[in-house]
Amino acid sequence: MYEKQFPHEGIMMFGQPEEKNSYGPLAEMILEQAIFLYQKNKLMEKIDEALATKDQALFLELSTQYNELLKKHRE
Repeated sequence: MYEKQFPHEGIMMFGQPEEKNSYGPLAEMILEQAIFLYQKNKLMEKIDEALATKDQALFLELSTQYNELLKKHRE
């Protein structure tokens, strides 16, 4: 009897347009922000390590990566 009341429940309907909602762009922004913050924090940790070990070459390389990340995120 249940199957007669809800015949399409549990069936994926291919070729059907997805419902339009405003969550897609918001979810994308949240994910981009989370990825950016993760990458930024990891680079900051590595920069701190380079400073602690007085590795100038690594510090300069990581600083360049950090600045590029910031510049890319602002665009």
